Amino acid sequence: MVVVNLVFVALLLSSYLSLYISPELFWPIAFSGLAYPVFLIFNLFFVLFWIGFFKKYFLLSLITILLGYNQIKTFYNFSGSGPKLSFGNTIKVMTYNVRLFDLYNWRNDSSKLTRNAIFGLIDTESTDILCLQEYYSGAGKGADFADTISLKSGYKYRSVELFNKNKAGLPYGLAIFSKYPIVKTEKISFANSKVNFCQSCDVRIGKDTIRVLNMHLESIKFGKEDYNFVNEITNSTTANEGIKKGSTAIIGKMRDAYIKRVSQIETVAEFVKKSPYPVILIGDFNDTPVSYCYKQIENELIDTFVEAGKGFGQTHTQTLPMLRLDYIFHSNELKTVEHKIIDKDYSDHFPVVVSLSLPE
Repeated sequence: MVVVNLVFVALLLSSYLSLYISPELFWPIAFSGLAYPVFLIFNLFFVLFWIGFFKKYFLLSLITILLGYNQIKTFYNFSGSGPKLSFGNTIKVMTYNVRLFDLYNWRNDSSKLTRNAIFGLIDTESTDILCLQEYYSGAGKGADFADTISLKSGYKYRSVELFNKNKAGLPYGLAIFSKYPIVKTEKISFANSKVNFCQSCDVRIGKDTIRVLNMHLESIKFGKEDYNFVNEITNSTTANEGIKKGSTAIIGKMRDAYIKRVSQIETVAEFVKKSPYPVILIGDFNDTPVSYCYKQIENELIDTFVEAGKGFGQTHTQTLPMLRLDYIFHSNELKTVEHKIIDKDYSDHFPVVVSLSLPE
């Protein structure tokens, strides 16, 4: 048991290292970051196990857990206790990966019903700034969804950046809607992807200007066959050869995505450093809080969930429990008043809504 305990101590330590080692240099380390909750649970078990036998070995896991205590709060936050006092004007911000408004009927329901449910949720929350990822423009349906959202929810200003905008292919991308004037926009392209990018909007709020960044980093691009394989593994119905083939395909896709996200997040982090205004960075990282990507932004900005969230921070509705992929970060000049995750599965992501207090 001591040997097994030491193995899980080493695995937990390797997950901490994933914050600092780029997947471009050593991609397998990224998988230990993904498995952080599992390694943490095993080490908690060993703490209780050795205490039950009155053995000092419990210190092995306890010390290792305490070394990474800050990471626990990125998954489960004990301290968040609802709305906090603000020290200036407050704005409400939402991030939501809308999964093309269920264009391909993934929910096995009417895509129109799902789309209208998303529009209704956006209207109900009535945020000042709304950032959407995997935004579909509505082309081919005789409608512009940006018009629908703006009219229904009272957004006077918007910035929409689409991939395939001028081609026959599906026009989709990112969108920022604002009730405050957008005075400047910019697209931040990623050299290794045409589909993934970041958009920047300078928003004028009273006499202040806030830079809002909305981004979508490289996804794993799981296909239907990958999800089927995971389900088969869960039900133990896959033969050994099938397990080997399916596992190799999934690991390969995850490896490629981890490596691509490195240069993407470094591009965004550099843009954040050069901002002349306070920054609100929003988006779908496609990565967990124990990752190299998360650390690059945490070095510059504050995670609203860590500051004011409560309970589990899960934002992805499928595949793995406790998976947090969607974030809102902000500069030191701002303060998180409230952070909430809306438990509505209209997409494969839950929307995240945050209230931020601006400088007086």
